Amino acid sequence: MGPLERPSTGWMHKEAEMQIGPQPDEKSQGWRPRDRSTAPPPLPPALSFFLLLPLASALQPTSLPFPELRLVGGPSRCRGRLEVLHGGSWGSVCDDDWDVVDANVVCRQLGCGLALPVPRPLAFGQGRGPILLDNVECRGQEAALSECGSRGWGVHNCFHYEDVAVLCDEFLPTQPPTKKVSTSRAPPTTLQNGKGEGSVRLVGGAGPCQGRVEILHGGLWGTVCDDDWGLPDATVVCRQLGCGAALAATTNAFFGYGTGHILLDNVHCEGGELRLAACLSLGWGVHNCGHHEDAGALCAVLGHPTLTALTPSATREDWAWHTEPEATGVGALPSRKPALFTTAAWAAGKKSGRLRLVGGPGPCRGRVEVLYAGGWGTVCDDDWDFADARVACREAGCGPALGATGLGHFGYGRGPVLLDNVGCAGTEARLSDCFHLGWGQHNCGHHEDAGALCSGPDELVQKDGSETTRVPTPRPRDGHLRLANGAHRCEGRVELFLGQRWGTVCDDAWDLRAAGVLCRQLGCGQALAAPGEAHFGPGSGPILLDNVKCRGDESALLLCSHIRWDAHNCDHSEDASVLCRPS
Repeated sequence: MGPLERPSTGWMHKEAEMQIGPQPDEKSQGWRPRDRSTAPPPLPPALSFFLLLPLASALQPTSLPFPELRLVGGPSRCRGRLEVLHGGSWGSVCDDDWDVVDANVVCRQLGCGLALPVPRPLAFGQGRGPILLDNVECRGQEAALSECGSRGWGVHNCFHYEDVAVLCDEFLPTQPPTKKVSTSRAPPTTLQNGKGEGSVRLVGGAGPCQGRVEILHGGLWGTVCDDDWGLPDATVVCRQLGCGAALAATTNAFFGYGTGHILLDNVHCEGGELRLAACLSLGWGVHNCGHHEDAGALCAVLGHPTLTALTPSATREDWAWHTEPEATGVGALPSRKPALFTTAAWAAGKKSGRLRLVGGPGPCRGRVEVLYAGGWGTVCDDDWDFADARVACREAGCGPALGATGLGHFGYGRGPVLLDNVGCAGTEARLSDCFHLGWGQHNCGHHEDAGALCSGPDELVQKDGSETTRVPTPRPRDGHLRLANGAHRCEGRVELFLGQRWGTVCDDAWDLRAAGVLCRQLGCGQALAAPGEAHFGPGSGPILLDNVKCRGDESALLLCSHIRWDAHNCDHSEDASVLCRPS
């Protein structure tokens, strides 16, 4: 009988004579009660009886307040697949809603120090037997996993390929340190244990120091709106996480849409604050945003990026995002001076011939299809996100990703669904290099086909003597802007080039600040007016942007907040225009 199973009726009398301490088999099962170096002095029998009456009463319920835990399949007792004991059987825990806060509770309960970043699924293999817990939600201060919220014992919608794995660092103290802790694994980081009020995290990036900014308030995680979001704000986030200096502040849900509440808007940090919650804002929960405006940050702990100036022939009017397949850092850099932000040198994506984008307006927008065993098939949108689209765009030779789509956005495919639960870090060379369930393994229909929007084909590479130079393709680059139907080049209907064709911008939320950004980007003078309602006549083609909201200091219109690409509720009678002072 395990030490925590319901005792028999004769157990109480024996317990009065037992030394309280760890049993020989407890350590192997992962349970570590507090040690007692010496046995307590014997108690008088009468006193023992009265003291043990409440204990016997407390042991009557069948639910165990502190179920046993163990980590199996790993190199040590502090690393492995998580299993819990309930009803006499060991079972696994599903990874729905699982994060490092939940892992910290497990590590604390096992006496294994602090949790390391949550490993990828199946890091320690699949379990067998029942799946006992799902949607575990810890606040971070619990003494045992059983104190956290969940769907209840045995209630789940999971398979064993979703089994939780936990990595604990037994060489770090179980209680969170109050100062920076340096390890050989990474640059110094300030470890945040649990979910203290105002804690922040970065989600959706290639590592813990890049991603969508989320902050904790009232026990719930929520996002931050990108209105007024800038580098000083990202600097505070990176400092609070111990992730070094901020490299960039991202907007427009660069790392994907969040869920839940939008907790902060119009954040204004000076840059020296220790916590994001100390910066000025509209107040908790006060905002006028949607999740398409979620703010993000990229911090310097990812590596040592370098800047490489472009040749004049490669000038672009917005920014580009480039990364090498083997790199650990990525970057987005808005700048008036054309530049690439790389981790070493730009490695152009080459078409593999095993991935294509179909059903869209061009070869670089569409439903993702992959080639396997001589036939084409689709990819299910379960877990599909921006990092996956990034890899798909690279493999298709289509440059940086602009977005990831699901729910058959580019039409329903035919044939087999070949990949499901794709999980890329974003730096892989091919989609098949990413985690997935296996070829042909899925639980999807074609209404869940995944898609990708890419910025366009990579630059052509031409050799000139012994040197190799990269020049743009003859057509305009995606993101280029022009003003149509005006009396001169600095006034007219706003048109944007995307997906091999020109489209317009809807006038919803269009104002003089947005016009000012556009006039500056085009090298025109001051913005004089921002008329809507097709002031310079209705355009044709797609309506590419809606609800554009600028602070006014952006270097490019695409850095302003807007609804995702091609999402709008407009027609061409609402085309936006600008009048700039000719330069």
